[in-house]
Amino acid sequence: MVALACVVSCSDSSQGSGPSSVVKTATGGAITVVANDLYFDIGTIKTSPGPLTATLVNRGAVYHTFKIEGTSLYLKTNAGQSATGTVTLRTGTYKFECTVPGHAAAGMRGKVEVG
Repeated sequence: MVALACVVSCSDSSQGSGPSSVVKTATGGAITVVANDLYFDIGTIKTSPGPLTATLVNRGAVYHTFKIEGTSLYLKTNAGQSATGTVTLRTGTYKFECTVPGHAAAGMRGKVEVG
């Protein structure tokens, strides 16, 4: 009984696999990504080809970054701050991640689907 209770009460879908399965679509070429401690609030960003303005809001206790691989977009924020940048994307799939050592491996990563 105790083991079963822990399985039920110890699982938390708001972290771990929860945010990595969240899909958001950019509206008007803009998206907001929230960084918490060791996870983003989103796993997949869908957008159209062209400019994408991304805002990183840091709700964590340490600094975080948001980097879309293969592009010049690199945002860095301290705890409680936000940063915004724009990049032009072509059709395809791009990976994004927090470049702070260990953060991407802990789950702070996802993808941008442009199409």
